[in-house]
Amino acid sequence: MKITRRQQLIKVFKEFFTMKDILKAFSLLRPFIVKHRTAYFVLFGLLAVDIFLTIAFASFFGKIADAAVQADFNQIKSLVPIGICLVLVSIVTSFMDSYFETVATNGVKRDLKNHLFSHILRLPSSKVSTMRSGEIITHFTNDVHSLDGVIGYSLINLVRLPLIFIAVFIFLIQINVTLSLLSLLITPIALVAGLLFGLLLRRNSRLIHSLFGKINTHINETFNGIGVIRSFTLEKSSFENFEDKNEELFKLEKENAKLQGWFYSGGSLISSATFYVSLLLGAYYVSKNIMTVGALLTFVNLVNHLVYPLTGLAGQWAGFQRSVTAVERIMDVLEEPADSEELPSYSVSKPLMSFIKFQDITFSYDESHKVFVNLNLTIPAGKVIAIVGPSGAGKSTLFNLLQSFYKQQSGEIYIDDISVDDFTLSKLRSMIAHVPQETFLFAGTFRENLKIAKPGISEAEMIAAAKDAYIHDFIMSLPEGYDTEIGERGIKLSGGQKQRVAIARAILKDASILLLDEATSALDSETEFHVKGALDDLMKDRTTLVIAHRLSTVENADVIIVLDQGKIVQTGTHQELITQPGLYRKLHKNKFQSKKASALSLA
Repeated sequence: MKITRRQQLIKVFKEFFTMKDILKAFSLLRPFIVKHRTAYFVLFGLLAVDIFLTIAFASFFGKIADAAVQADFNQIKSLVPIGICLVLVSIVTSFMDSYFETVATNGVKRDLKNHLFSHILRLPSSKVSTMRSGEIITHFTNDVHSLDGVIGYSLINLVRLPLIFIAVFIFLIQINVTLSLLSLLITPIALVAGLLFGLLLRRNSRLIHSLFGKINTHINETFNGIGVIRSFTLEKSSFENFEDKNEELFKLEKENAKLQGWFYSGGSLISSATFYVSLLLGAYYVSKNIMTVGALLTFVNLVNHLVYPLTGLAGQWAGFQRSVTAVERIMDVLEEPADSEELPSYSVSKPLMSFIKFQDITFSYDESHKVFVNLNLTIPAGKVIAIVGPSGAGKSTLFNLLQSFYKQQSGEIYIDDISVDDFTLSKLRSMIAHVPQETFLFAGTFRENLKIAKPGISEAEMIAAAKDAYIHDFIMSLPEGYDTEIGERGIKLSGGQKQRVAIARAILKDASILLLDEATSALDSETEFHVKGALDDLMKDRTTLVIAHRLSTVENADVIIVLDQGKIVQTGTHQELITQPGLYRKLHKNKFQSKKASALSLA
């Protein structure tokens, strides 16, 4: 069925001209506005002063003009102190307006950014992993700062402008009814123009906000993956991609400038037309002694204050439409359910030997492929359990589930007969020290990266852990020692150096459960020998799960669990499994053959 142009227009107007958007925007912002209610109350209180000054100045100019025409010098002298007082009040009011608008507007933005950041930190890993970092940055750098259309003085104008219009119109009627009613003819023109331009600006702003996110994502991915880009000579391709997006943004911003230019030019035209018509007709009334010169001067001064509230309200609508796009993008993030009500933080717990039980676990990252189906696994307390198997068998997934990075679709995970769901995230994750295969280090110094392990780490503890992880000597060889900057993501360090920092952090955390995911994969043989000793000491009296592709690193494990396609296919010690036909012996044989081939190639 073909949709007519009229139906398309009706659909557009229903989408953009409903109270639903307004209520949605204010439902998000209401708590933050209420928090800064004192500043808003002051701004609302200044409305009365603002309206009084608007009328008082116009009246003052009219009385000065009449006194001048009548050569009444005494009247002029009596008006001078009044004029000075009005100017002083205006100066004080302007300062207070500016100050409290900044307090209110920037206060709301600050609190909203804090709330948004906190919420993103509490989102499930499954959601965060699908969010582009560039988009997240755009929410903070562009979207939040595009909310001026619904907060600050823009919010005050929703009340201020109609009040000014009403007050000025009542005052103008007392001067001349005919001129006042004539001025009202511009009302529908100004309002309709504002609504139409608001619609166009919102649609254009939605595209701009979306493109900002894409550009930020491209920039972030480019410089995070600069090594890959240079390796594959993608510099030109990356630049052309950025250039195209930048050009598209420039065109949209030009379109926005045209729309705003037409809107403000139209408002200026309406204002000027009203002024000149009032001036010419008023001049005629003066010539016929229907009005005084002072009354005409007062009228033409105030008639602009009759026009600009209408164009201002229309502009407010246009600005609101631009801001609604930003509100929608922020709301999309804030409506995602969080993992916890509070931000997880380190919780002090005495290291204990804890057993772990996976009971009837079914899990999939998506609906198309299940990683585990009714998996059952018990990890004895204080033992070293190695998990081996081909890529994609589910080894790292076990670690993710245990730390509640992801939630299983069914089944329960227990630590000492307590479901992990009954632990707070702070308590659960404080009980676990994890050395991932891909170590992430923060931009900063060695000291800062080591001391994040837990609060209150002393200098002596930090140095002892670094020595155990065989990284202390390297750190001290640098000019600034532990205060050496390691670069973003630890870019100044080798893979092995980063891994040793991660091991030192695990030593410092001193948790009761230790998860090692290829913890020594980036180390050379000599360093691995020293670090393995530190890890052996760390694993004493702790429940340890080890993932390793190099089977030589798990041969001394108390129990080896062999996973294949999410199922446990073998369990036992190295000596038991090596003598049994099965996947473990096959993996061990393949590793041995590849090691032998490598040795021959080096000979």
